[in-house]
Amino acid sequence: LGAGTMAAYGRESDSFRFYEIDPVVIEMSEEGGFFTYLEESQAEIEVVPGDARLSLRRELDSGGSQEFDLLIVDAFSSDSIPMHLLTKEALELDLQHLKPRGLLAFHVSNRFFDLEPIIYRLGSELGLATLSVKNTRAGLRRGSASWWVFLSPSPQRINSLRAFVENRRR
Repeated sequence: LGAGTMAAYGRESDSFRFYEIDPVVIEMSEEGGFFTYLEESQAEIEVVPGDARLSLRRELDSGGSQEFDLLIVDAFSSDSIPMHLLTKEALELDLQHLKPRGLLAFHVSNRFFDLEPIIYRLGSELGLATLSVKNTRAGLRRGSASWWVFLSPSPQRINSLRAFVENRRR
């Protein structure tokens, strides 16, 4: 969840579910808090408190897959990496919550660790299509670079994303 900036991309027909382990972060991002992204989003927003991996396991065991179009894992920007999110078991759990043409997106921007090879290896072991996207400034006058690794059980979905990225760079 963080500050909830992803919610700013939400449209009226979208549904966003955020998993956040830190109750203070939830408090700061919800109505009356420090950030307003969640309350100003046009999307339907749900915040699930607690550890995302445990919540996803519990949801799978009790009700089945969430059938996400896109599942974003964004927990790697600090100098402390939650390595339990970079295991084959964690990736298999994430994939069980995707639609067949769904995307799993890892935000791997980090000044201290090169996480891309780890995610590519895991994706390869599971037979997934992969794509790495480095965006130097996201088309903004200001801002920092971001680096994403996308995985999908659908090579067509990755090829479609690749074509979209290449078209945007032209």
